[in-house]
Amino acid sequence: MYARGLALMVAVTAAIAAANAQVKPANPDFERDWFVSDTTNNNTGERQVSAFQTEIGADFVSLRITCSSGKPTFFVEWDEQTFPDQTVVTFGPSADADSDPVDQQFVFAKATDVVERGLRASPETTAKIIAAIGEAGYVRVTAYPTSGVRSVGMEINGTQQAWARVSRHCPVRKMAMPPK
Repeated sequence: MYARGLALMVAVTAAIAAANAQVKPANPDFERDWFVSDTTNNNTGERQVSAFQTEIGADFVSLRITCSSGKPTFFVEWDEQTFPDQTVVTFGPSADADSDPVDQQFVFAKATDVVERGLRASPETTAKIIAAIGEAGYVRVTAYPTSGVRSVGMEINGTQQAWARVSRHCPVRKMAMPPK
């Protein structure tokens, strides 16, 4: 009886060890292709979670989902481009770079807050962009600056996870402060 109990314990321990060996810890700095910044202000206790995507090629383009004015908001920053106050930005999600994208147009406005850069979608438009991207692995982004048309393609896997992570922490919540 002792031998059977010992054998069972060894088998269970081996099964648990095998299961744990297969589970790899998630990297908290990424949601697949999205880099995630998750910080807490030591003075106020505010937690800010943002997700970033950057393409460095002929242009420097950054996509960002962050909490702005208490709601998850999508930003597009296109380096060295001048945009009118309102700009149409087209998102063409597809399975990969070789697939035909399904383009959808969205209206962005120039960010006016000093800490927000680039073009800003409304929270309602942001939700529509995230829904349009869905589980696509690639997206072509086309913007219409003051002169000409600019387009870039990038890997976009993990968009839904990045969106969910930012949304969970928006609006930014403050930790309780001790009485003065």
